[in-house]
Amino acid sequence: MEESRRRFLARIGTTAAAGCILATLGGCSDGEGQSPATGPVPAGNVKDLAKGTVKFVSGKPVILGRDDQGVYALSSICTHDQCDMSKNGTIGTDTIQCDCHGSRFDKNGKVTKGPASSDLDHYKVEIAANGDITVQASEKVAATARTAVPG
Repeated sequence: MEESRRRFLARIGTTAAAGCILATLGGCSDGEGQSPATGPVPAGNVKDLAKGTVKFVSGKPVILGRDDQGVYALSSICTHDQCDMSKNGTIGTDTIQCDCHGSRFDKNGKVTKGPASSDLDHYKVEIAANGDITVQASEKVAATARTAVPG
């Protein structure tokens, strides 16, 4: 019995030490300190983005939305502590929420609840003739900018 207890405690100690080493080397992350997207980001096809929709772009720190004026894109990196809300957040009916510290933004990226004090960045959106959407994440635009959906 004593031997089993020693092995158990040794295993816990080894696991804890490995965790500390990974955290020190940056191998563990709670989602904070993430970098915004850069360059062109493929974001699906406009036929799959209904009016009133706001969604995360799979695998990228980008949010894509469509309203009556057209398609828009914004960063999913919270302006408080740079948490990537696509990994640590949710999009509700009228809210984008950062689950790291509770900041909330409206569907257009405007802060509605802190601790974040800055709105989310907006990016240029291009829509090809076939409806494919590309977010130019290196090009910031005004929060009112929209790209018209081809008729």
